[in-house]
Amino acid sequence: MTSPIGGIDPHQDTFTAGIVDPHGVEVTHETFANTAAGFGEAIDLLDAHGVKRVGVEGSAKWGAHVAIALVAAAFDTREVPASRSAAQRRSRRLGKTDAVDAVATARALQAEPTLGPVQALEAYDPLVAEIEAVLEHRRTLVAARTLLLHHVGDQIAKLPTEIRDLLTSDGKIEVRLRRLAAVDPGIDTTPAGAYRLEWLQAFIDSDRAARREVRRLERRIDELLDEHGTTLRDETGIGPIAAATLVCEVGDPHRFDRESKFARWCGTGAVALSSREGSGDPVKHRLDFRGNRRINSVLYIASVTQQRTQPDAAEYLARKATEGKTRREARRAHKRHLANRVIRRMWRDEYTRQQPLALAA
Repeated sequence: MTSPIGGIDPHQDTFTAGIVDPHGVEVTHETFANTAAGFGEAIDLLDAHGVKRVGVEGSAKWGAHVAIALVAAAFDTREVPASRSAAQRRSRRLGKTDAVDAVATARALQAEPTLGPVQALEAYDPLVAEIEAVLEHRRTLVAARTLLLHHVGDQIAKLPTEIRDLLTSDGKIEVRLRRLAAVDPGIDTTPAGAYRLEWLQAFIDSDRAARREVRRLERRIDELLDEHGTTLRDETGIGPIAAATLVCEVGDPHRFDRESKFARWCGTGAVALSSREGSGDPVKHRLDFRGNRRINSVLYIASVTQQRTQPDAAEYLARKATEGKTRREARRAHKRHLANRVIRRMWRDEYTRQQPLALAA
């Protein structure tokens, strides 16, 4: 008889552990503080009931630290998507409480034992976790700068005519800001115009500092990718930021044992929508509206870049068009092709990285 299975439903300050027996019947549940002491108490509870496998919902967020502790304690720890535990809860027409969610997470892992490992990168590779930290810092700076530039564009439009006439009315906002920096602060204008000019010119200095910091972070990401040894940047259309996004979002590439699983995860695999095919292959498919949208975006940009610069890619897309596919369908087919190439690269890179460790052992 297989051992009981545990499930973790984490929150900011607490997490609830639930345990089910091999038949899916609840054994117990208990809530712990989301602290180092709480992790130890939860591990003691799981050990006392002979649990070997634990599912964690949200292991990349509030469940990250408990997931790391469980991996360190040698539990087979898996990430359980919220949709899987919700399906278990709905199938039994249960309410939504921490205890119900924890038990539903355990039942979801029991129903689907091939779920992937936890998404806490510290449990997989500290170097990848560092890449993620730098990448998220850059992402935050870029998002904040983009939002500020939208507001700055509105404020430039409200400048008095005598100042706006000195600026260009088209092109990127950065071009107008460079011209604005050269405007004499003592120009004869309205009080409101003088104030707007003063704070917009002060913004220019902070914007330049933000751009310098973004470039510094991009250089740091490039250095960390060199240390990691990934070959993703050798693929046309995948630069340092796209490569770092792939490395961090995927984590351990061996959690996908087939190209089709990776394609489905990132939303590039078509979904079967067919009937009357009997035991044969489906004859109709539709677009997958789910999947990891960041990775889907990386593959889209790579596809567009390769179409412009790589004759093989342009020929592939043209051939798909002659087969009766629309432009969008041809693009999706090429993204699916790129997804296969990307995950194969990641498998090879991971094998190369693990070889020295295996020899040392």
